[in-house]
Order: sequence, then structure tokens, then C-alpha cells
Amino acid sequence: MPSISPPLPAAADLPRLLIVSAYELAEVALSVTPQFQGRAQIHVERGNLERGVELVRKAVAQQGVEVVVSAGSNASYLRSRIEVPLVTVRVGGFDIMAALATARAAQGDIALVFFREIPDDVARFLRQFDLPVQLHAYESEAHAHALVEQLAASGVTAIVGPGVAVRAAQLRGLRGVLLYSRDSIAAAMEEALQLVLSRRAERSERERLAAVLRHLDSGVVATDAQGQVLAANPAADALTGVALTAAVGQPLQHLLPALDARAVQDRVARVHEWAQRKVLVQGQPIMESGRPHGAVFTLERASHVEQAFRKLRAHERERSQPARYTLAHVVQASAQMQAVVRRCETVAALTEAPVLITGPTGVGKELIAQGIHSASRRRGQRFVAVNCGALTESLLESELFGYEDGAFTGARREGKAGLFEAAHRGTVFLDEIGELPFALQTRLLRVLQEREVTRVGASAPVPIDIRVLAATHRDLAAMVQQGSFREDLYFRIAVLRIDLAPLAERPADLLLLADMMVQSAMREIGLAQSMQPVLRLLPAVVARHRWPGNARELHNFAQRVAVRCVELAGTPDLAELLALIDHPALPDSAPAASLAAGRSLHEQRHIQQVLADCGGDQGAAAKALGISRTTLWRRLKGQAGH
Repeated sequence: MPSISPPLPAAADLPRLLIVSAYELAEVALSVTPQFQGRAQIHVERGNLERGVELVRKAVAQQGVEVVVSAGSNASYLRSRIEVPLVTVRVGGFDIMAALATARAAQGDIALVFFREIPDDVARFLRQFDLPVQLHAYESEAHAHALVEQLAASGVTAIVGPGVAVRAAQLRGLRGVLLYSRDSIAAAMEEALQLVLSRRAERSERERLAAVLRHLDSGVVATDAQGQVLAANPAADALTGVALTAAVGQPLQHLLPALDARAVQDRVARVHEWAQRKVLVQGQPIMESGRPHGAVFTLERASHVEQAFRKLRAHERERSQPARYTLAHVVQASAQMQAVVRRCETVAALTEAPVLITGPTGVGKELIAQGIHSASRRRGQRFVAVNCGALTESLLESELFGYEDGAFTGARREGKAGLFEAAHRGTVFLDEIGELPFALQTRLLRVLQEREVTRVGASAPVPIDIRVLAATHRDLAAMVQQGSFREDLYFRIAVLRIDLAPLAERPADLLLLADMMVQSAMREIGLAQSMQPVLRLLPAVVARHRWPGNARELHNFAQRVAVRCVELAGTPDLAELLALIDHPALPDSAPAASLAAGRSLHEQRHIQQVLADCGGDQGAAAKALGISRTTLWRRLKGQAGH
């Protein structure tokens, strides 16, 4: 039979309901559907029994119908033959009273007919009010027709019942009154709508849960009260070697005899071996109203649990240690160093690529590395520095990569995490990387490429998330040509480069750093009030030396100055300050007793440099040099004479 309502839009997101009836219920349902406009898409089909089954299956396949509504014998027939839920239209007391009132207009005997059985409450209701109504039940459509024929022969003039009984009455000239009212049909449709919404919510929840389970590294298996598999994830398949995800509904113990879901003890963990893997299994019962209704098993590879335990223990033992310095600590009086700091800010904020920091000893390569770390997204994590030239090859290997229990004589019983593991999520600074033994260069290259580290004596790698910064005072490119440094490692660590010039090439930074270090050293021993005379002489002292040790040499000099001030109980003169330098720049000439007495080429150049730094202001230059304006004028006049 053709459909009596328009087809459903296939892409509609509203709940999709189907009303199936071959009789008057279909007409009444069609009149009720406008009440659900905007809330559900309702399709009404005429069909009974086997034809009804065909209509339901077609609507499910083509239109995505989610719930079927029917009544009487048709509902009973469909329920066991379709794959979607079915809601039956139920009869209420109001329906019976309204139908009987309509039937009385026939002026004769009335029969109230039900499918299969007469409800007890209906029988009591009729007896209580002494209503002259016959009660009957039928088992099938054929039985309904035979029953109506008997009732007609007995003088019944009106039949109240489901659609099949009404149709049988009408065929025999009797008055047929449908037992179901608009309200009862609307109530069934509302129930069907809520059922769809509930099932959708449950399906969405299951899909979210399944998505979570799929992405878990741990295996998960859930069972019902009978020990049958309810859900499992791919990780459980991989750990056990059994396709548990495809075994929903099967007894878990038939698949994995070692797991008895009905004997699970709360959070008791045991180790089992499947597919040549040791797996740690922890079970927990699912409790409802204080009684077990199933169980959940979590599965972890035993080696992963051991690794996690080691990491947790290391974390508890050694909290994250952020870097001490930031880029704000970098002395940057020169335009050259200001450009370096800007580059550091860029490489810290915009990339995680390795950085190679080059420059002579003492120029602050580690300070720059700490500054990059502090300006990056890893700033709250550890900054781990290691000097590649300070340890023997075997010690350096165990320090960098860690070792397992029994890896070598004297190894800790529980093993030890290396610096790469300790720096997980942080930054590793490899100072003097040019001194790294060639054999360890290969292992370092693998760490950088694979982002995992294998401890000495271990076979399983440990994933790590680190940024690598390296520093050297050597020419690594030349070492590559000589064959003492791996070319592939060089290109891996030198993705970005930061070159630091010696302090001698940065006079503004040199003078400012010397000033800061001398002030700090004198404050430490309580000479803050005596600093100014020394600071006035510093420009002349700094200009007389190349400072090959850079900041380290300056630091030593500052400490000596402070101690000398204590020894003299006053201020050293220029000659005494120059004597505190490790390697005078002019060993062939004795230092002068004062600036006025020294007319060396270095002194002349220094005066010109200070004057230029002061923008030609002789007063400011004289103050910076620690001499009077008259003396400065004489020196400038003397230089002009030469």
C-alpha cells in the first residue's frame, strides 16, 4: 500500500518515528502528527503483520527510522521481527469511557474486544459500574473476524476495540469504534520520541567512551555480571594477543582463562604473560546498589609500569629545577650584544630547533643557553647542563643515558636515570660538545633523531621530550673535515647558531661588565662606600688588556681588587690595579704610576674611544677616565702634537 505521509528528509537530525497500522489508528495518528512539528519527523504507513515488517525494514534502511509505534496484534507481531524498538499504544480508562459513550449511539448491545487478554482493571471497572458490555479477546486477525461474526449473530450492534476488530465490524454492517483515542496515540508518540532522545544520548556517551578507550595506551576490558565482554580497546588486543574488541558478548574466561570476572577483588594487581609479554592486570568490580554487576580490567605492560615508577620516583626525589638566569641578565651595552639577545628571544619563542652557541671561553655561553630556556615554553621545567669534556667516556655515557640494574660493576641496584631522562619536558645544555667522544656522538645523534634514550644495559628505549642546546669554543666545521666530529651530528645540533664575540671586541660590554663585577665584589666585603675612586680608574685598566679569559678573567680581577682595597685600607692607584691583571697587554713596558705619566699607544687609543663614547663631551670623558679636564686637555694636545 502507498505511504499516506510525505517521505522523511534523509539528512534530518530530528528524531525519526514510524507509525504502522493497517486500520483506523493510522488515520488518527496522522491527525496527531502536527503536534510534534519541529520536535520529530513522523512517518505513517499502512500495513499489517508481514507487510508491516517489510515497511519497517524499508523505512529503517532508507530513512533511518529509530522507533516504531503500533498497537494490538500488529504491535505483538512486529516486536519480535524488527531490529528497532517498538512502543505500543496503551489503552487508558478515559479511552474506554469515551469509546463506550460513542458506541451507545448504536442503540443495541455493545461488545468490548481486546487482543489476547482482557485487562483485569477493565473487567473490575465494568462490574463496579454495572455496565451492560460484553468482554471478549481474540488471538489473531482471523480469530477477530470470526469473533465479530459470532457477536453480530448474537445481536451485538456495536464493537469497541483495536483497528482489526473495528474493520471486521464495519465489514458486517456493525458500528465499529476505535478503542484508542487521540490522547493515547499522542502519549505513545511522545514516549517514542523520548526513547529516541534517550537512546541517542546513550549512543553518544558510548561513542565518547569508545573514543577514549581507543586512545588509551592502557588496555581496558569490561564485563557484565555473567563475565561476558561488554567492551574492550585495541590496546587490550595488542597486550593479550586476543581480539577482545571483536568478542563482545563472549565469556571473557573462555578467551583469557586467567581472568575470572566473577572473582575479581577490588584493585588487586597480578602479572600474567600473554603473547610473550608480561602484563600487569588490575581488576575492579562494578557495583550497583552494593552488589557486583560486572568488572573492569586494566592492563599495562609490566616494563612500562616499571619505567613509570622510576620516573615518578625520580620526580619526587628531584623536583624541576628551572634555569637561574634570563636574557635580562645578559650585559648588552653594545649594539652587537643587543642583536644577539634579540635573536635569542626569537629562537626561544618561535622554534624548538637545536641551537649551537659558539665563542671563546668565558663569554657567557651557558648564560645565553639559560636565557633561551627561560624565554621558551619550557621555562618552568628543568635546565640540565653537562660539560662534555669534564668526564671520562664511560662516566659521561652513564651520566647522559643512565643505566639499568647490573649494567656494570658498581651500578646502583635500582639503576639510574640519565640526564636526558631527568630533563624530560625541559632543556639539555651540552657544553663543550666538541669534546664529546666520537663513540658517544652516535648515541647522541640517535637521541636527537628518535626522541628516545636507551639506558646502558637496557633494551627498551624511553621516550623523551627535550630541547637540546649546545656550546663550543672549537671550530666544529674544521673538526668535521678532520674526521673527529660527525658531520650528521654537526648538522643536527647546528640548526640555529648564535656566535658570541670576545669581550675585547665589545668595549662597551667589557667596561660595563667590569664595573658591575668590581661593585659586586666590593659590596660583598663591605666596601660599598669606597667604590667610586676604583671605578673611576677602571676604564684605564680595562683598556690596557685584551682579557683573553673574558668574563671569568674579569671576575678574578674584581675579586683581587676588593681584597687589595682591604689590604691597603684605601684605594689602589692605576699601577697597583694593573698589577692585579694576569697577563698585561704590554709586557715590554713597565706600567706608569698614573695616567698622566703613561703615554702609550694603548692609552691614546683608549682616551679617543672614551671621548667618542661620550659624544665629544670632554667633561664627561675626563670623569670616565678618572682625571681632570685640564689633564685630559693636555693629553689630547700631546696626541695632536704627535
